[in-house]
Amino acid sequence: MKIPLNTAPNGSQPSTAARMQALGRDLEAAKRGDWEAKHRVEATMMPILQDLAKKRASSNAEINALIEAGKQGIAKAIKKFKISTGADRFQIFALRFVEDKMDNPSSGGFFSRIFGG
Repeated sequence: MKIPLNTAPNGSQPSTAARMQALGRDLEAAKRGDWEAKHRVEATMMPILQDLAKKRASSNAEINALIEAGKQGIAKAIKKFKISTGADRFQIFALRFVEDKMDNPSSGGFFSRIFGG
């Protein structure tokens, strides 16, 4: 039986402090290369990614493409974020990178640099 990660053992929602501690641990692990931790950080940021993508696109295909571009922005933000700043500031820090990738989704790819795609 799997226990959902977003609820406390007694079935209630975890406190904000507990969520920030978990995010801090996930950020540290993702910086060291832990893929599961990176995916948990992406899952934490998913509501923000969805809102930003819906504001920029009209079709579901465009929304999905923008969400994927936003995940690349999160990966870049994880690399540049200083954990000592505090995990509670990560979402605001990552917003710049996410919006940059969503506004320029094709920038930075190997083939787009070669072929100008």
